[in-house]
Amino acid sequence: MITEIVGIIVLFAAVRTLIAQDRSERMLYLNVIGFGMSALIALYIQTPFGAIIAITYFVASTLSSNAIAYSIGRVKDEIILDD
Repeated sequence: MITEIVGIIVLFAAVRTLIAQDRSERMLYLNVIGFGMSALIALYIQTPFGAIIAITYFVASTLSSNAIAYSIGRVKDEIILDD
């Protein structure tokens, strides 16, 4: 049951990523997808190797979320020139 709920949340975030207009909003939804995928791996593969894979994916998701947070900060400082 929990796996299905997390899967629905990841699917919802994926759809929202496709229809989002703002770049920073898209980055936040990508962050949700990354952490949701690590949760799905941990819930679906219930072996010690599955735990290692989930931990590795979680660490990679954390690094990417830090990059996303840095990018959001840069987007807010970005100057857009209209022609």
